[in-house]
Order: sequence, then structure tokens, then C-alpha cells
Amino acid sequence: MIRYPAADLATLEAAVDAAAPTWRARANQRTAANNAAGRFIDTASIWSEVKPVFMRFQHRKCAYCERPLAGEFAGLIEQDVEHFRPKSSVRAWPLAGQAPYPFSTGVAYPTGYYWLAYAVDNYAAACKPCNSARKSNFFPIAANDRGTFNTAPPELNAIEAPLLVYPLGACDEDPENIIAFEGIVAVPVDADGPLNQRAVVTIDFFALNDREELWSERFRVIREVWTHYDRTQGHPDPDERTAAEETLRELTREDAPHASCARSFMRQIAADPLEAFEMFKLARKANQARPRPQEN
Repeated sequence: MIRYPAADLATLEAAVDAAAPTWRARANQRTAANNAAGRFIDTASIWSEVKPVFMRFQHRKCAYCERPLAGEFAGLIEQDVEHFRPKSSVRAWPLAGQAPYPFSTGVAYPTGYYWLAYAVDNYAAACKPCNSARKSNFFPIAANDRGTFNTAPPELNAIEAPLLVYPLGACDEDPENIIAFEGIVAVPVDADGPLNQRAVVTIDFFALNDREELWSERFRVIREVWTHYDRTQGHPDPDERTAAEETLRELTREDAPHASCARSFMRQIAADPLEAFEMFKLARKANQARPRPQEN
């Protein structure tokens, strides 16, 4: 999971205005039409025009799985503008037949959050496996009731207690206070309580521990972290140690692939290097054991 550092609604709006000066005026007209109809009625959208804004804020990584994605040329195809609160009919989750949770995950919402279809603080850039295959028109919440028409996202958060983590820092907590990593495995930070529930649902919802591409990419990151950490400890050449320290800083920066996984592993190294090395070995085994395509 990622977050937008130091981004609030005014910052997002200014970035949108710089990228597409007439976009918000046109969005306001469409919002007024949707609001008058009491549902989302657009047959063609304009949010793709501002997709690069969110890709830049997110360092070209998916908001939910933190996979590195293509730049703005190919990324316009590879990434979606994801509506955190769906613009039209919201389905209940989990679906019938799936194992329920021992806590509420909300009810269906037939109209959806149509008044937020063009709200820039309801947007994120997400990869298609996270958005199209999983997020779709679901929005699990801890509260029993949904918010009402024309309520803004910050107030909706207080009313609904969303169970999914949203990257916009002004509207949510830092995801790293909710989800951490043990090697390549996403885990809740809290053992119980509301933040534990949010972590469990987010991890399950986006299949953060089930997707082979995520195992492989996270393992590559912690392998790099361990390799360069090891060089900082025992390499005889001081220049090599300095270079390794710089690489560790790069691997844990906001714009690095799977930076939250890398930072979790660095914290583990700081707490107990021997245990971190055992975690690294377990991650290597898990990565090697993942299913691979059959050869013809």
C-alpha cells in the first residue's frame, strides 16, 4: 500500500488544474447533472484526462498493491482511474457463498456515490488486477449504514469507517500503520481492533498474499535490501559501504517499488538481524516454490 505524502484536496485540485485547466469546470457540470438525476448517468467519462496527475503522485505505482507500472505513455493503458467510493451501484462484499467475517462489512448501496464521480479526492491510479478484477463496484465498510447524498469524503470516512485503505494522506491514516510485511507476506500491524479489521479486509480484498507477481517482486526487493545491508556491515572497501548505504536509501524511498515491504524489512533488520536473515531465507523458499508456467 502507498500514500500520497503531503497531499490534500487543494494540492490535488491545483495539480489537476495545471494538467487540464478546464477539467474541473466540466466535471462540475457533469456532477450537477448526475445529482439532478439522483444517479450516475454519464455515457462517456472525462476522468482519464487527469489520470497522469495521480500516476505522478503515486510514483507510477498501483495505489493498492504498490507494483511499479509503466510511465505515462504506456501507463495510460496499463493503469485505471479508480473510484475509491464507486460511482454507481455498490455490491455487498463478501459475495454470497464466500466466507463471511466476524464483523460487519456493510450493505449494498444501489445508487452508489454518484456525487463523487468527479471528486478528485475520490480518485487513485490502480493496476487492472486491483481495480478491474477486484475493486470493481465493491466498497466494504465497518458501519451498518452508508453516508448520504452530497457528503464529502472526509465526513463519509467518519460515518462509514471504510475497511479498505485509501492512499490520500489527508483522508486516511498512513497505510504502514495498518499493514506491515513479514518478509514477502502482508500482515496486520495490530493484533485486533478496527485497524486489524481494515488490514485483514484490504489484504484479502486485493489478494495481496495470493498473487504470484507480488511474491516475486517483493522477494526481489528484500533480496536487494539484504544484499546491500550485508555490504554495509562487512565490506573492506569504505566506498562500497557508502554505495550500499545509498542504495538502501533508494530502496526505501517513497518512489521505490514495494517501498513499504522494503521499509518493513529494514525495521526487522534493525530489531534483529539474525531473525531478518531467517525471514529472508523463508521468503526465498516461498518465491522458489511459487507455481510456474508449464513448459511445452
